[in-house]
Amino acid sequence: MANHRLTPRDMTALTILAEMYGAPMDRVAALLGVKMTNAYRAVAKWRAMGMVSDVNVRPVPGPAWVFPTRIAVETLLPFHANYWTPTPKMAAHVTASFDVRLALVGTDLERWVSERELRSQVGPAKAGQARPHIHDGRYWDEQDRLWAVEVELSQKKGAAVKTAVARAKRAAEAADCAGVLYFCKAGETHNGILSAARTLASMPGPPVRVIDLNEVLHGSTTPRRPKLTVVKGDASVA
Repeated sequence: MANHRLTPRDMTALTILAEMYGAPMDRVAALLGVKMTNAYRAVAKWRAMGMVSDVNVRPVPGPAWVFPTRIAVETLLPFHANYWTPTPKMAAHVTASFDVRLALVGTDLERWVSERELRSQVGPAKAGQARPHIHDGRYWDEQDRLWAVEVELSQKKGAAVKTAVARAKRAAEAADCAGVLYFCKAGETHNGILSAARTLASMPGPPVRVIDLNEVLHGSTTPRRPKLTVVKGDASVA
């Protein structure tokens, strides 16, 4: 029987996977900065140690997903998080959020606050009260400013998009964020968020910056160590 042990790199990768729910195998390779063959080898070790599920799940066409076991989630995360398995409905959003995190902070565990942690901080909704908005993540930049992160893949129309942006701004203001970064694919979704951000520019709260998600996705799956990416975008008037 092989004598497996978890290295610091293993622990970092597993913690990120637990914080981000999971990821397809090609993203795990990007996370580790290795080729796919080496990523499969690492995941095989994690499975042998009971850290990731041994169920072969492909919620959407593409590589199989890697996601922590229930006991691994409880062990790795210092907050409560419900057990999660990949679903077709969530696969694209979880993958895009994973890409955004790697682009913004790489494997730095100290600079990212995951949606899972934010959800734990808010807790369950109280009877008769609306649940506060939960960002897809937050991160500290190199100037130690905290930014709220939203990843928007689906188009919202009319009042729905304004409501979503307004709630994101209010939650960012409550958390003393420097701004809200919306990552959207170019097209109607991007334009809708940008229009709402401009309309709500006079609303109290930090500014909203709308960023083309393709800037982040480009090259994010190459087998190399993730590097920090400087992103630009259209900003609302503060």
